[in-house]
Amino acid sequence: MITVLKSVRLSDWKFLAVQLLFLTTFGLAALAKFQTPLMPDSFVEQFRHTWMVNLPGGLFTPYYLIALGETALFFVFLISLVRFEFASGRTKTFLKYGLILSLFIFVILAYGLRLTSQFQGTANAFFYFGTTLLSLWIVEKEEGKAPPLPR
Repeated sequence: MITVLKSVRLSDWKFLAVQLLFLTTFGLAALAKFQTPLMPDSFVEQFRHTWMVNLPGGLFTPYYLIALGETALFFVFLISLVRFEFASGRTKTFLKYGLILSLFIFVILAYGLRLTSQFQGTANAFFYFGTTLLSLWIVEKEEGKAPPLPR
């Protein structure tokens, strides 16, 4: 562990910041969803007039699928952190998988917000998606796998 930390360059700390940001984003979101035994009334009210109430299990299904996705992403980013993937020369496999899966969570959240005409929230989800995509590009660029930006 100490050997790995000695190899960390100043430019590597951006990856640690990304890991910590996504850990807190998905960790706190998942924790909030599992702290109460029932879905929040606000979620039920938001989606009660949508096609999603007709899903098997009603609104329970999308709510807890999102919660499970957020929980899984918390652990993916935690594994990335424990593996010191932020350090130079370390493969960033879990960091990349976490970022890619995050894109899909943000698509799901954006769809739900758009479905219920919450346009400001949809715009925020687009921002989350875009910054996640940028983070993924930076990780892949650092590994030499991303194409250069057009000039």
